[in-house]
Amino acid sequence: MDQGVAAVWAAGVAGFASAAGAAVGAGLTARGARSQVLQQGKVDLSKQRREEFKQNCAAFQGKLREALFALEESVEALPAPVSETHSRLRRAILTVHTGHFDHVMTCGSGALVNISAEALNWLQDAARALDALHRNPAEAVPGSPPYLHWLDQQRGFLGAYEMFCKEVQRVTNDAWPG
Repeated sequence: MDQGVAAVWAAGVAGFASAAGAAVGAGLTARGARSQVLQQGKVDLSKQRREEFKQNCAAFQGKLREALFALEESVEALPAPVSETHSRLRRAILTVHTGHFDHVMTCGSGALVNISAEALNWLQDAARALDALHRNPAEAVPGSPPYLHWLDQQRGFLGAYEMFCKEVQRVTNDAWPG
């Protein structure tokens, strides 16, 4: 092989190697770009999940707060017979019940689900104690055993509400630090 042919072969091999290097470089760049897009998608999805979590918890906390106010209104209406405040309490219990399934069960936190169920139980017990006071208005005086029972149930509900709020904060900080 003479020098001219060798030079042509060398140039061809060099050109091929250069083209192959460019192709490999382009492939690596594309792979890096895909990786960056995937990573950004994960970050966006995490932000979206956090916002949905916070919105669901805030919605449920609002329902618990409404029920707490309805309990207060119902006891203030005593010893009057069952009134609009009592039906407002029933609607609040229903919204807490549906909120438990619509907002809390979907959040993926077993602790929040348990606390939500506990709050619902306390709320229903407080409503039953309030019903007993409505059935016997003479017992609807502060200090009477039925009134004290209602007060204990209301405090239990308030405690569960506060536990739920604290657990939301803890879960948010643990799942999405920073």
